[in-house]
Amino acid sequence: MRSRSLAWFPALTLALTTVLLLAAVLVPGVDQFEGKGWSVRLVAYPALMLVAPAAWWWARGRRGAAPVPYVAFGLIMLPFLSDTTANWLDLFRTVGWWDDASHFAHWFLLSAGIGLLVSPHVRPPWVVVPLVAGLGAVLALGWELGEYALFLRTGKEAGGAYRDTLGDETLGTTGALVAGLLVWWWSSKRTLTG
Repeated sequence: MRSRSLAWFPALTLALTTVLLLAAVLVPGVDQFEGKGWSVRLVAYPALMLVAPAAWWWARGRRGAAPVPYVAFGLIMLPFLSDTTANWLDLFRTVGWWDDASHFAHWFLLSAGIGLLVSPHVRPPWVVVPLVAGLGAVLALGWELGEYALFLRTGKEAGGAYRDTLGDETLGTTGALVAGLLVWWWSSKRTLTG
């Protein structure tokens, strides 16, 4: 899972996200982009996507001993690409269930990536479940606070923001819990077989 041949995965995800964000900032008059903080996202998304690789490099990679966890980095980055692409395709407004599905899926992917990064270092192995679920819940809360500050507080969606935020946090935490369970199962199976 940490093969050098997968280096393209996080690199391509970061590049595509950045191009779509730049285009969203530069293309004027697109209805689904109005009031969504694209200039902030253009800076914040790539920066957030690079937190895990930078932290890993600082903690492990600069010694040169550890293989690079490209899959984990790519999983952490995918939700940013998905969110940006879904906004381009206007899925949040045109597909009624998209927002809920994306909150579950995005936190599942993000948390699975985090779980893959931390699971080799967590003992006993079952602790990865509450650790990943808890980190996912905290990150979901942080995300919702950022959304509120950026465009919900004064935007078109302000009226239903509270109910949507509670649902989003619940779905994000559930996605993180499922990711924690899956990473624990996978790492336990991997430990038993080899």
